[in-house]
Amino acid sequence: MSKYDPLRRYLENRDAAQVPMTFADVERVLGFPLPASAKAHATWWSNNTGAHVGVRAWRDAGWKTSRVDVPCERVVFVRAGDHPIRTDPSQDFTIPPERFSLAARKLLADYASEANGDAVAAIARAVHEAAISRRRALIERIAETAMKSDVDSVDLIREDRDAR
Repeated sequence: MSKYDPLRRYLENRDAAQVPMTFADVERVLGFPLPASAKAHATWWSNNTGAHVGVRAWRDAGWKTSRVDVPCERVVFVRAGDHPIRTDPSQDFTIPPERFSLAARKLLADYASEANGDAVAAIARAVHEAAISRRRALIERIAETAMKSDVDSVDLIREDRDAR
């Protein structure tokens, strides 16, 4: 077991194609400060697995470093071409069915039947529709409470332009 295993596990659980991080983010994931050489030399972030044990952590997770910016203390991890996006179902979370209301279970069953029995697609659709509904309600609330003006925005833009 390596002290860099928390970084390996963190990257293994990312579904994105790239993960931008600050050096402080990396330290938070690791639980300890990066060595001084990581903050002074871009070569510390090389993808050469013989360099140090930290490299093995991200390489074993299927990632490599890209766009290392030592002065700004930033690095971008990108998925290595030879490692697919994680699909290990043991890493996914589950929600016990009894936590759903009867109406929610009916809705998910309907969505799953439309998606050839795919329960995950059904849940994703339900969450997506709920997010869209909440966003729509927020926009409507902003529109209702916004200060009304008799002045046309085009006229305001013209006035501003002409004043210069």
